[in-house]
Amino acid sequence: MRSPLALTTTLAVVVALGLTGCASSPADSAAPSASASPTAASPSPTPSATAEPVVPEADAATCDSVLDEASIDAYADYGWVASDGYEQRALDEGWPTAAFVTWGGILCQWGTPTTDASEYYGFSEITPEHEATITARLVSEGFTREDHGDGSLYVGPSTEGINEHFLFAGDHWFVGFSPSRVDEIRRNAGLS
Repeated sequence: MRSPLALTTTLAVVVALGLTGCASSPADSAAPSASASPTAASPSPTPSATAEPVVPEADAATCDSVLDEASIDAYADYGWVASDGYEQRALDEGWPTAAFVTWGGILCQWGTPTTDASEYYGFSEITPEHEATITARLVSEGFTREDHGDGSLYVGPSTEGINEHFLFAGDHWFVGFSPSRVDEIRRNAGLS
């Protein structure tokens, strides 16, 4: 696995060169609805509650930079805002998806404040060993595997009308509520 500094530097160059692509919006994946519980369906190892997130360099991928402008506009049209401190809450609460943060990536959420209406997404590097552990857990939790581009997409069972989608491609993994959101994140991070 590459060092976090090498990943950040590589990612920054790729992001700077690769911020193009088709627009996607929440309507492409589903209208906003109550979020799936990150503790119920998120299939990644639980980091310690005291773990500190890896701080990316200023020009690394961010919660906004991995989304198309049309997606940000659609969130705003729904009255959604970016959730400040979502990464830290995931760490503090011991949510399995906090692994995206502890493994040097991002974990983001947009939603309506003081409600459960939200969408979260993220990505990070992953080792083959972690991938094997996580995909085994996904399968045990009822996720189905399908080919998606050059990777493997695991689609979760519906929870309140929402399906989590985990894509494993190369040495990265991604989470989103639809294949189009996962593709958008991957493209805008320069990893497709």
